[in-house]
Amino acid sequence: MVLDAAMDVFLEHGYEGASMEAIARAAGVSKPVVYDCFVNKGELFKALFQREEARVTEEIRASLPTSAPEGAEAALVDGFEAFLRAVATSPRAYRTILHGEGGMSASVARRIRAGRERQAADAMLVARRWLDPGGQLDDAGARLFGELMVSIGEAGARALLSGEHGWTPETLAPALARVAVAALPAS
Repeated sequence: MVLDAAMDVFLEHGYEGASMEAIARAAGVSKPVVYDCFVNKGELFKALFQREEARVTEEIRASLPTSAPEGAEAALVDGFEAFLRAVATSPRAYRTILHGEGGMSASVARRIRAGRERQAADAMLVARRWLDPGGQLDDAGARLFGELMVSIGEAGARALLSGEHGWTPETLAPALARVAVAALPAS
């Protein structure tokens, strides 16, 4: 409850503009209750960020089959659709992350970059495991492909959040997958 309220307050006022008092008010509790849960605003923000990071990561991982679906394009559709569903579930959070809204501090920006690097590393493993069963990608190619997948996903999130063209996760994911498959090396 406190973390949910904190999300709204941080998105509305940015880190610097948020206060423990405002978070307590938004949660419908007293300030001492918030301090019983979290030592300070920094610890509360860290816990919120970790929760959201884990939620998005889990949503994406849960959508990906444990074995390769029939073809690279199907695998990419599944992954992009899961990511875009997470974006659609928390649009304000993703606008903040993608566009730097909400008064992000340098430490938050560093944390987001680190999370993006982990996503690229995960995408590299996917590229190795089921998008490239023939072993066409070397380490550098797999890393580049991972970075490309994250970039395509971010472009998709921006398109979804713009509201233009009536995209949904289900309609946008196949379009992104087609672009991504074109980047795979020929077998």
